[in-house]
Amino acid sequence: MKQTTIDIVKATTPVVKEYGTQITQRMYEIAFEERPDIRRFFENTWMKDIEAGRKQARKLAASVYAYAQHIDQLDELSKAVERIAHVHVNSKILPETYPVIGECLIAAMKDVLGEAATPEILEAWTEAYGALADIFIQREQEIYKQEDGQMFSPKEAATH
Repeated sequence: MKQTTIDIVKATTPVVKEYGTQITQRMYEIAFEERPDIRRFFENTWMKDIEAGRKQARKLAASVYAYAQHIDQLDELSKAVERIAHVHVNSKILPETYPVIGECLIAAMKDVLGEAATPEILEAWTEAYGALADIFIQREQEIYKQEDGQMFSPKEAATH
């Protein structure tokens, strides 16, 4: 990740803290409107009603804020990444979901922040999101492989 990206994301931390929940609520609205197929990832989660959806938006906003704060110290987020990666695996999130959600997040930033969401800020957040998505995709693939290996004996695994 470029240093300018890190600098811009860190500089937007106060904005993310103030508007994060609005941004993530709008992100889910956009995602579910434009890609109704994404709802399937939330069928067995706590997003079964509007209030539960708001709670999830607040949790995601807190995670985005923590990422902005620690973008230059990602080891500080390792426990959270591990926990979230396991939730994603349990929800059967696939790597191809990340770009879609990233586009929705950036669109939500534009909607909520208006002109304050400059092209430079949106570009930095796009790069930062992509870097974080890559971390999750890699870790989740490792978890999927571990789970597959645990589901079968070595002899059984060779036949699958």
